[in-house]
Amino acid sequence: MAYNLTLEYNFTIWVLYFFAYAFVGWVWESGYVSVRKKKWTNSGFLNGPAIPVYGFSMIAVLAAIHPFEHNLIAVYFVSAILITVIGYITSWLMEVLFHARWWDYSKVPLNLNGRVALPISAFWGLGVVVIVKVIHPLVAKAVLHLAAIHGIFGAIVLLILFAFDFGFTLANVLAFGAATKRIGDVIEDKKKELRDRSDATLENAKNWLDTYRSGQDTGDKVPRLNYVQRRLLHGLPNLQVHGTDTSAKEITALADVMKRRRKQNDK
Repeated sequence: MAYNLTLEYNFTIWVLYFFAYAFVGWVWESGYVSVRKKKWTNSGFLNGPAIPVYGFSMIAVLAAIHPFEHNLIAVYFVSAILITVIGYITSWLMEVLFHARWWDYSKVPLNLNGRVALPISAFWGLGVVVIVKVIHPLVAKAVLHLAAIHGIFGAIVLLILFAFDFGFTLANVLAFGAATKRIGDVIEDKKKELRDRSDATLENAKNWLDTYRSGQDTGDKVPRLNYVQRRLLHGLPNLQVHGTDTSAKEITALADVMKRRRKQNDK
């Protein structure tokens, strides 16, 4: 019985660590993007306040560095390597599943296929040292307090909410790549149409969005995006959609224009 209680307690602690750092990562990412956009933006893959890759990365790091957590040099290098491996696998897996690249480090020196980069890994190695020495003691105190109050039931509730959010997001994201590709194709066709017109200038072709803003084009070929799909476009500034050369920024701009027009037409 004692073994089972210990196993249950350890399971609860690690689950709470996962959600604690998934939340910390969400605050970090969303805060960074929000500052750039000058408005609050949910930059996570999920709808809720959690970015799972941060949770997985930190529990992997915490487990790996436990034997030598007081050796800062070892903590730095183990953390940098682990986070790099997890980041690469996550980027590859999400690209295969959803036909889009969710972040891109191609412009960062010493990158590997744009998925990871040495300067980014070095930054996160240093970041984890700070987390382990400064933030983790506070997180651990909060986690132990919650585990004492709610036990395994708190961890189970969080897992159920996470599973529901993940399933709901996944159901909407499966069609995300195809929908954004169609919008990209519409934009490229419009640019080509403007370039081919005898009265068109290069500047006219660059202002393709004005044809939709002014109502010159009905936009009937532009697919509707749901809330989750629009949120992902707004929240992931480095998103790259497969199958089209159109940038995510242009796709987002057209999707926003069509949303406003459809909303006005529905009134």
